[in-house]
Amino acid sequence: MFSTLFTAFEILGTVAFAISGAMVAIEKRVDLFGVLFLGFVTAMGGGVVRDITLGDFPPRMFRDSTNLLLALSTSLVVFFLARLLQSRYINNEILIEQINNVFDALGLGAFSVTGARVAIEAGYGHNVTLILFMGMTTAIGGGILRDLLIREIPFVLKKRIYAVASLCGSFLYWACWEMQAGEETAVLAGVLITFLLRMLATYFKWDLPKAIR
Repeated sequence: MFSTLFTAFEILGTVAFAISGAMVAIEKRVDLFGVLFLGFVTAMGGGVVRDITLGDFPPRMFRDSTNLLLALSTSLVVFFLARLLQSRYINNEILIEQINNVFDALGLGAFSVTGARVAIEAGYGHNVTLILFMGMTTAIGGGILRDLLIREIPFVLKKRIYAVASLCGSFLYWACWEMQAGEETAVLAGVLITFLLRMLATYFKWDLPKAIR
């Protein structure tokens, strides 16, 4: 049961972040390759950074191309939908941004949990600092790489309780695992708290304080 649930959330995170990355790319008016590349980077970049940090070579993406192909095919679907519905896409950019935010929050929650789980499977289950870092890196790494590629200050550094939500989800997953609350409970709790924090932060416009406004 757990392995099926874990795989489902890996797929959910990959699809959600590929959609998010592709939509950002379309907003920047890049070409087909740019949409595919940015969708792929957003979906897979964090996992690659995680695997390199854990010394897992080559990164999982290169040992099993399933998620890679899923990210590329999802980005391609987004590209053709935007191209076919071009006028509607342009005229509904606010709605599309809201949809993008939901997918991004889903991906953040799913990858926070999967990143933490991979670190536990690597034998670091009682190193909570590493668990949190790997969960957060998996969740935000691809988005940071995407934003750097389009010459934007990474979203995670400036808006709406982003990395903090990932850390909370990773910690809750680890805490449930440590207390042996059950894998399904741990996964669902970690994903749900991350998603809810992101949605609430967006709705209520929560931001961390800045030194200079």
